[in-house]
Amino acid sequence: MSDADCARWEARWQARTGDPGSPEPWLVAHAGELRLGPVLDVASGDGRNALWLAAQGFAVTALDIAPTAIARLEAVAAARGLKVTTRVADLDEPRALEGLGPFASLVIIRFKPSAAQWHRLLDLLIPDGRVLLCTFGRERANSGFNPAFCVSEDELRALLEPRLRCLRYTRLGAAGDWLEGSIWEKRS
Repeated sequence: MSDADCARWEARWQARTGDPGSPEPWLVAHAGELRLGPVLDVASGDGRNALWLAAQGFAVTALDIAPTAIARLEAVAAARGLKVTTRVADLDEPRALEGLGPFASLVIIRFKPSAAQWHRLLDLLIPDGRVLLCTFGRERANSGFNPAFCVSEDELRALLEPRLRCLRYTRLGAAGDWLEGSIWEKRS
């Protein structure tokens, strides 16, 4: 990620106040699909999903590029008596994930990994491990959202199906977010 992008995310989290907020509804509805074992929350921000997962009893590692987001997550986790392992990392750096894993599940919410990032993330996933992905669909780009951050089912299948099998794919149009949720399982 460029220095300007890093600075933009850091500024966003520095300007934010208050509680991290509620977990992604799609995650809550499908958390039963997660494998038992450690979970990696990718691009966790200030931890709304990681904190919820930890409160459900999952061993969670939260990863984000913004130090301020991770500091906010750590403060809330401590105040709530929750254990969340954290790491500040730029997923564009090839060694960003060194020393992490293996994970039984990956949770990726409102983030679109690049092909290289997917490759490194999937290396951390155990055989038969699960990926719960809920991010912006192509329809979101129609409202001026950067299409580079949007996914399509065909694109994901072409990228992921050599290593994963799709168990569920759902298009969600609520609240203008145009999210797409999917559940994947790593091939043995």
